[in-house]
Amino acid sequence: MDLMRLIFGWNWRIRKLRKKWDRKREKALKKDESVRLMILEKLDSAENNLRILEEQRLSRVDRARLSKTLEIDLEEIGAMLKSKPEELKNIYQSLKK
Repeated sequence: MDLMRLIFGWNWRIRKLRKKWDRKREKALKKDESVRLMILEKLDSAENNLRILEEQRLSRVDRARLSKTLEIDLEEIGAMLKSKPEELKNIYQSLKK
């Protein structure tokens, strides 16, 4: 993986993250309304980090930090998409309290 990053650079990694984000959004749109809203909120916050990576010139440390948090967010969203709707509703209600 590190060799690929060296060869293709950061733009390749950002495109890869955008593609993952797009796929997760498409899957989220197919879910029930209550589950969809929770996942879309999480996707919107992840998109802000993705836009920063795409549009702003950042130092290496900031790019690495943002891309890593974005990867973690996308993994959490993937887990949310795979979990059952009842589990997500319970978690979401406990977070609101």
